[in-house]
Amino acid sequence: MGYAALDAIDDAIEATKGFLLPFDRGTWLRLAVIMFFVTGGGGVLNNASNVLQFAGNGDLGTAPSAGAGSVTPDAAIGLGAVALIGVAVLFALLLLFASPIMEFVFVESLFEREVHVRRYFSRNVGNGLRLLGFQVAIVLAAGVFVVGLFLVGLLVAGGVDNVAASLGLFALAIPLIVLLVIAIGIVNGFTTVFVVPIMLAEDRGLLAAWSRLWSSITSNLAEYLVYLVVSVLLGIGVGILGSIVMLFALALVAIPFGLVAFGVYTFAAFSTAATAVYAVLGLAFFVVALLVGGLVQAPLQSFLRYYAMLVLGGVDDDLDPIPEVREELRADETTVR
Repeated sequence: MGYAALDAIDDAIEATKGFLLPFDRGTWLRLAVIMFFVTGGGGVLNNASNVLQFAGNGDLGTAPSAGAGSVTPDAAIGLGAVALIGVAVLFALLLLFASPIMEFVFVESLFEREVHVRRYFSRNVGNGLRLLGFQVAIVLAAGVFVVGLFLVGLLVAGGVDNVAASLGLFALAIPLIVLLVIAIGIVNGFTTVFVVPIMLAEDRGLLAAWSRLWSSITSNLAEYLVYLVVSVLLGIGVGILGSIVMLFALALVAIPFGLVAFGVYTFAAFSTAATAVYAVLGLAFFVVALLVGGLVQAPLQSFLRYYAMLVLGGVDDDLDPIPEVREELRADETTVR
């Protein structure tokens, strides 16, 4: 008997093609926005830093002497660091509250084969907050567990006077903590790719949807274990492909920004006006990089989510969140034959 996790790969590719093709600029741009929240920026920050670090290895030559009213490099770097920290905090808060809601926006877009950010966002605020609460609860529970292990080690070692001994005992529990981290990853992953679609398809709360999924897992454990292995391998492959494409795209995007920055540096070094130009260029590059990252991630993440939903329906017909998509795929196969 074949496993759904092995049979669904080709169908997921075809479903992704049907969703994204023929190319529609509005659909792809809206997906790029969704991808920022779903993937946490799509790895743009790390990839952008790699490109900038590579560019920074070149010799820009000797800078002109800074005249009166100029800003020293150290001061400019300090101001830039403060600005970046402020932007990072704002983005972190935005991601924290909007990302869970955008998970539902993304999945509903895959359901409907149409992308409407505001419409889907407004009707999934409640679902998103439930998902956020669940994620926070898991993290807090894990934190309490780890702290509890440390306190137990402290007590066994003889109290606060033997902290070193308690840390030694705590180190023995590291394998258990690793297993805990893996378990949290699996729970969060299954919640995202399976529970979220069930919540939308059956209009259920998160715990009720998890109950439905748990019944399916206990009845088809081998199917879900195979999915877990295959999904990890697919995730690694998708991650490598996405990183390669992103680095190449960011390198191309960085060229015009780098040329402009080099021209400003040649004539004005780190003067006040030049520093302002660098800040604008940096912000513009960041925005463009986010857009490029979203465009790169759109087909990759669509494939992974369609794959998971097709597996879910292949394992348990009653839980199939995309029966219409499955019927379209079967009809296409019949036509080809």
